[in-house]
Amino acid sequence: MQIVIDNSVDIEGARAWLVTHKEDETLSWPALGKLTDVADSTLSLFASGSYRGSNEKVAGKVLAYRARLDVQAKIGAQAPAVPSWYETQTATQLTGLLQYAQTGRIVLIVTAPGIGKTRVAERLADADPNVWLATMSPATAGVATMASEVAEAIGLGEITGSPQQLSRKIRAHISGKKGLLIIDEAQELNDKALNEIRGWHDRTKVGVALLGNDKVVGQLDSRKSALAQVSSRFSYRHVQYEPLPGDIEALLSAWSVTDAEQATFLRKIGALPGALRELTHILEIASLTASGAGQPISIAHLRDAAKRRNFRAGGR
Repeated sequence: MQIVIDNSVDIEGARAWLVTHKEDETLSWPALGKLTDVADSTLSLFASGSYRGSNEKVAGKVLAYRARLDVQAKIGAQAPAVPSWYETQTATQLTGLLQYAQTGRIVLIVTAPGIGKTRVAERLADADPNVWLATMSPATAGVATMASEVAEAIGLGEITGSPQQLSRKIRAHISGKKGLLIIDEAQELNDKALNEIRGWHDRTKVGVALLGNDKVVGQLDSRKSALAQVSSRFSYRHVQYEPLPGDIEALLSAWSVTDAEQATFLRKIGALPGALRELTHILEIASLTASGAGQPISIAHLRDAAKRRNFRAGGR
């Protein structure tokens, strides 16, 4: 007996769904083009029934996009409700330091990973149009690349020119706004880039906050001849390698952890360097597992989640 496999694509079904989806989600053709990996002009013609190319190929990509949305919706329905924000003791301190920097000061904030400094910076930048957050990377170590990243962050978009021209445009944009320029991952910058930022502060009085890990402290202290002018202008240095006790309690409260055994287990993890972020991962995994089993979260779920994260907090 011959088995016939139907590999045909439902072109009309894909077309009808695409038109409805575009209207329901108020998406533009360019936006849908990125989501489906199809040129926006092709999608528009396909939706109207006037595309002369391979309609089957376009329909296949549209249906693959729909399938992806279905899978993501199922995952989202099972996923736990993660607290979007909770005010920790550290967050309160760092917010105060950033607000102090906005008065025209330069501050250095160094913390261990996962304590929440980036989230605090993002929250402040979202709330104030004159607070700008630029995140550095190895690709933005030099003056020109750093300036391009800052230009994008402050709203200038993709600008071109020499480092001097970029710097001049940035100074003109931030001058007189009583703003704050937050440089995250500042340890990625070289001496000249850090000194360029110092020059922006000197000439515009913009507040500057350098955020990073302990490497940036080593950069500033071990090469004083190169960075003396930057280091001498720090109004405040905040160095914190562990979460504060109030940070862990705020997280437990945000996640509604009231069971004593569970709270003790999570406190052990949270007290370790860099482990505050780990707590969120563990709680997410434990909540997802418990939800899938139709059970409330238990200490067993938490221990299993910690094991999956390859994290050891002691005890069984």
